[in-house]
Amino acid sequence: MAVDGFERKRPISRARQAREAIVFAFISWLLALAQPVCAAAPPALHLTQAELWHSPSGSWAPPDTLTHSDDAVLEAATPWQTVALPHVRPRAVATPAKAAQAPPQVAWYRLQVPAAALAASPQGPRVYIPRWQTSGTVAVYANDRLLWQTRGSRTWNSTNRPVWIDLGGATPADTTLTLHVRMASQQGVGGALSTLWVGPAEALLASWRARTLLQADGVAFSRGSYLVIGLFALLLWLARRRRGEGLYLLFFVMSVFQVLSMLHYMVDSEGFGLPDEWFAWLAYVAGSMGSALCSFLFLCVINQLRLPRLKAAMLLYVGAACLITLPPLGLLELNTALPALRLALIPPGLVMIGVGVWGAIQRRTWGSALLALWLLLSLPIGFHDLGLQSYRGDIESIYLTPYVYVGLFTMFLLIAYTRYVRALDVAAQANATLERRLAEREAELAASHERLRQVEREQTLMTERQRLMREMHDGMGSSLMTALRVIEHGERDRVDVAQVLKECIDDLKISIDSLEPLDADLLALLATLRFRLGPRLEGAGLALHWAVQDVPPLPWLDAQSALHVLRILQEVLTNIVKHSGAREITVSTAEQAQGGVPGVVVRIADDGRPFSPPPPEALPPGRRGLGNIRSRVALLGGDCAWAPGGERGTVFTLWLPLRRG
Repeated sequence: MAVDGFERKRPISRARQAREAIVFAFISWLLALAQPVCAAAPPALHLTQAELWHSPSGSWAPPDTLTHSDDAVLEAATPWQTVALPHVRPRAVATPAKAAQAPPQVAWYRLQVPAAALAASPQGPRVYIPRWQTSGTVAVYANDRLLWQTRGSRTWNSTNRPVWIDLGGATPADTTLTLHVRMASQQGVGGALSTLWVGPAEALLASWRARTLLQADGVAFSRGSYLVIGLFALLLWLARRRRGEGLYLLFFVMSVFQVLSMLHYMVDSEGFGLPDEWFAWLAYVAGSMGSALCSFLFLCVINQLRLPRLKAAMLLYVGAACLITLPPLGLLELNTALPALRLALIPPGLVMIGVGVWGAIQRRTWGSALLALWLLLSLPIGFHDLGLQSYRGDIESIYLTPYVYVGLFTMFLLIAYTRYVRALDVAAQANATLERRLAEREAELAASHERLRQVEREQTLMTERQRLMREMHDGMGSSLMTALRVIEHGERDRVDVAQVLKECIDDLKISIDSLEPLDADLLALLATLRFRLGPRLEGAGLALHWAVQDVPPLPWLDAQSALHVLRILQEVLTNIVKHSGAREITVSTAEQAQGGVPGVVVRIADDGRPFSPPPPEALPPGRRGLGNIRSRVALLGGDCAWAPGGERGTVFTLWLPLRRG
């Protein structure tokens, strides 16, 4: 089972073994660069022996020249003592507070450089000192000339940066060079000086750059990278703070404390400009203690450990340490108790390691196990650095503690990466689920739409069937019933049965014509009417004149409305044939507005007897034709009227709107 992206142990693959071999080879190569090797340049001289003299001088500042120095450096009677390099002068674990104001302990180192080591080269000879360490000032002289000295704070100096001095012009060619190193140290602090290298810059440059990177610049670069990642984590926390993502905020705070805890690795020859007490408090108390506390909490989160009492104890310990050592309170002289402060970091460090190991036992994942091994490795690394700070062991080795937290930061990046990949997987699965559901909904909607279309078709057919049945019943059915009654009652002489049957056929044809698609074209509808009724009119002795012109389409002209128009015009023409005695009929169209509403008109003019219809309320019984015309016109939203046609005849006008509400 995977938790926070860490799965259970699996066999190590060959690809992973190859990657680890490459990493170890790269680290070995970096460490090898620390040794001066350059085949293209003359070999450099490695100075492993010097002469030591303890001066009674009480001055912190180095003299400008050895000739005018208060120290008897150049006197023949000076008791020099031969010592091997690296050389250390022991330091006390803690010194009295008054030692910071006492005169320094001054030690001089003298080294002889043969002329062969100063051979001319394109970049010239250099002096390379891998490491020196003390709380005080250091100066380097070539013969009688001051070439290099520390500046800024005496306590927080550039001890982690290797010395690189250009000897160009310091001594004539083919002449032995005498180097003097002056080290003024605080009382009880002691000091350490590594071996020295003298020779062409080409032979020493790679070694100096590698050590500068490992001792100072690499620490600065890594902490700067952690801080950038921490700022990114802070932005993530601000964006997701409502979701309980406290791990991102914790990582940001830890990156800040990490930068503070490594400030002393970043000091150059000019210093930081902070008071020594505050610098010590920020670097060794707030930075280191805060970093240990955040690392402890970070391990609790990723290992899913609660440990409320241990958390309270850690908070109390770190809070008390920060409060007691706060510079304004003046309870402790930090600059004289730095070794003791380093020992105070051991308890939270041990707790952090214990939490990492306990989490690995509880979780049993390869990630937690790897982190526990890394933390266990930090234990000997911490003792190594404590010994190095106390000038024990090989003082030319490199502080390794700054690189211990690489494991925690790598673990955070792995967690962030795992969560990011998991979020992508969740998003992909969500998209796939949404696509599947969308496809299902689309299929359901398509099926529903098809059912609705089927229902609409059935409803349309039923409506159309009912309309046709109603029209056939009211029109052709009524005429057929009339013809049937005439035949049954023997009234053939009084009623023209053939004429009634012709009207029935016309009704049927008109009903069928109304079903043809018209595309809102009124003229096409009138042409259909002319085709159906023209022969009948001509058979009755009427001349039909067709004077229509183009009119705009009527968007609302569907089959039902078309049938209404045909029935209206059919009724008008039938009345003309039966009752007017006309000989000529003229059908015309035009575009005409009525009451400000745009529309079209259809006019039917005849030359028969004038006709003036009675009002609707005065219609005689049995005369339903005029009522049907008026009711159909009302359904169409139009208007109709009968008017005299001049000296003779009548003009029927049907007005239809272009747009119907």
